[in-house]
Amino acid sequence: MAYTELEARELVAAAGRMLLEKGLVARTWGNISARVSDTHFIITPSGMAYDAIRPRQLVLVDSRDGSWEGTQKPSSEKGIHADAYRLRPEVSFVIHTHQDMASVLGTAGLDLVTRHPLLGGRVPCAAYGLPSTDQLRQAVRRELAEWPESPAVLLRRHGAVCLGATMDRSFAVAEALEEVCGRKVQKTLPIPDLPLHVPHFGESVRQGVLFSLTLGGKTRVYPVEGTGLPPVAALHAAVYRDTGAQAVVHQRGRDTVAMSVSGRPLRPMLDDQAQIAGASLLCVPADPERVLRGLRGRNAVLLREAGALCTGSSLEDARAAAHLLEKGCTAARFAAAVARGRPLGRGDALLQRTLYVTRYAKRKG
Repeated sequence: MAYTELEARELVAAAGRMLLEKGLVARTWGNISARVSDTHFIITPSGMAYDAIRPRQLVLVDSRDGSWEGTQKPSSEKGIHADAYRLRPEVSFVIHTHQDMASVLGTAGLDLVTRHPLLGGRVPCAAYGLPSTDQLRQAVRRELAEWPESPAVLLRRHGAVCLGATMDRSFAVAEALEEVCGRKVQKTLPIPDLPLHVPHFGESVRQGVLFSLTLGGKTRVYPVEGTGLPPVAALHAAVYRDTGAQAVVHQRGRDTVAMSVSGRPLRPMLDDQAQIAGASLLCVPADPERVLRGLRGRNAVLLREAGALCTGSSLEDARAAAHLLEKGCTAARFAAAVARGRPLGRGDALLQRTLYVTRYAKRKG
């Protein structure tokens, strides 16, 4: 089966919004495509927010040589989609997700064996490769060829690729994969020893010389250069004075708090955490001077026994950083529990962070 080009454009644009709604990606991570013939497919463009994509902005790609039409650049993972259509003639829709539990389970580098009727008995885990590289494409291609009955592939440290004859089938596979991976992850994770009380530092948004801080269900406005501010407001004000942040979010999810209890720096287990939060995160007391030191070159810092502060160029960006940090902390706890998987190599993490800051973060819409 193949869609008409008009059908493919409409479905891929709609699927982008569905990915966000279902929590299978954050911001513009991941990519989506639909087959239009034996030689061509429609795919999402590189670095464009899913809620802003229009059908006309999607890119027609030739699966034989990777060439495309128009001025809009296609997703850098277009090669993985081309291989999926070439190796799986029954597939007409492909989504590459960064879904939480599949990403966490994939840090172990093990195949997922399951009885779920939608998952074909086994979901292989592709060997690690840096995003957008031929190494990653080849790793996924090997698993697609070796396990022809599997409708999904885990990407180590990265996410998953889910395949189907239709858009609905691809999403059903992604949701089934998340359900099964979630059960396995939660069954494996030990109950963390958390503090009896975790303080609230709220979230804030800067508006010129002022910022609005929401804490305990109440929102108040403070001057960035103000003195004599309440302690939490003083901490947010210091972040705005010393960094380019336009929003600050306190992440106090279970696994982030659990990692903050250790007092140790956190190196990322997942690609997207390295990109948006930083190549390594310090764990510091919640005083302005130490927090500012921890945020240098990073978008997040662990607060000792209190979770983490995450920053961004908008509230949406800061919340995305907080979400990815919680996922990364879950991944770190899972890897420790199963005694498999080491953090990303420092060079790989720094490279991804640098590329994110210098390229992606400057062009995202």
